[in-house]
Amino acid sequence: MASAPTASGITLRAARIGDEDALAALEARVFTHDRISRRSFHKLIERSTAETTVAIKDGVIVGYCMVLFRKGSGVARLYSIAADEHMQGTGLGRTLLAAAEHAAYEHGRMLLRLEVREDNPRAIALYEKNHYRRIGIEDGYYEDGVAAIRMEKLLHGEVRSTKVPFYAQTSDFTCGPCCLMMAMAHFDPDYVPEPVKEIRLWREATTIFMMSGPGGCEPFGLAVSAHEHGLRSEIFVSHEGPLFLQSVRDKEKRRVMLLAQIDFRARIAEYGVTVHDRAFVLDDIRTALKQGRLVMVLISGFLMFGKKVPHWVLAIDDDGDHIFIHDPWVEEEHGETASDAANVPVPYEMFMRMAQFGHPPLRAAVMLGDRRKK
Repeated sequence: MASAPTASGITLRAARIGDEDALAALEARVFTHDRISRRSFHKLIERSTAETTVAIKDGVIVGYCMVLFRKGSGVARLYSIAADEHMQGTGLGRTLLAAAEHAAYEHGRMLLRLEVREDNPRAIALYEKNHYRRIGIEDGYYEDGVAAIRMEKLLHGEVRSTKVPFYAQTSDFTCGPCCLMMAMAHFDPDYVPEPVKEIRLWREATTIFMMSGPGGCEPFGLAVSAHEHGLRSEIFVSHEGPLFLQSVRDKEKRRVMLLAQIDFRARIAEYGVTVHDRAFVLDDIRTALKQGRLVMVLISGFLMFGKKVPHWVLAIDDDGDHIFIHDPWVEEEHGETASDAANVPVPYEMFMRMAQFGHPPLRAAVMLGDRRKK
């Protein structure tokens, strides 16, 4: 953002290296808890997925806003916003909020989300006055135990709320089981996802050996677990035969993986689960969602969080331009919360780019419905 003077004589510009001391000092003046450190300011100013705008008056930084951008997402997050106490009544808070919304819009985001302390009525009033709506609450979110109210504003497009519950994975290798638990909780309101069930489902559906550590899940194992827990499943897979064996050199690992997949495929045939031996297309996903089903989709983690790993997300909605997903992976070390990973709109083109893994690219999806309904 180029330097831009406002009506109150405040100038806005992009933060740059060298602003860290002033920003940390402002942080100390404004907040008593959950402060961003000087070191963190330095890292965030340099990050390509963050944009920080500072407000300057008489040569002094008197406020800032910081927006985070998740790769492959239509959502931006207002990570932090602060204005000096002596600037009250000048409209600086609204100016900074508008700057954050502008940054989000310029990055092609359709939603800006944020968290605000439940005991901060002035900030809540600012957001509500500027058309932010409440989308949830997170108990004990802040260091001192105060809850956070989650809010969002639609920058363009259509608001899409969801009744599909969100659950963040508690282990690196349980994305598939977590997607399955979210679907189970959606179709059965009495089902409550929790870590013990997460690991139990992983044990039931595991097929894949990682390079080291625990294994992951492929579509047939997940579909078996879905069926055995009362869901109606349907599989799309673009490769015939065993999956994920190309890069496995250890003969024993290959043998175990092959046997597990033979077992899962036999059970799929026994259960009469429909298997489409082809890559799904966008219309397959859109049709399933229109029918009230949910879809577990295998993606490459590279476009979402920069890691070339197979990863499962849950497609939950479609607005004609975006597929909305619950991504069970929340990158807490990068400051993410469930707001960054839940009900995320992904543009169609981006969705289809990320919905494949490996070379040659594998497309796989498991469509889930309620077996109690025809």
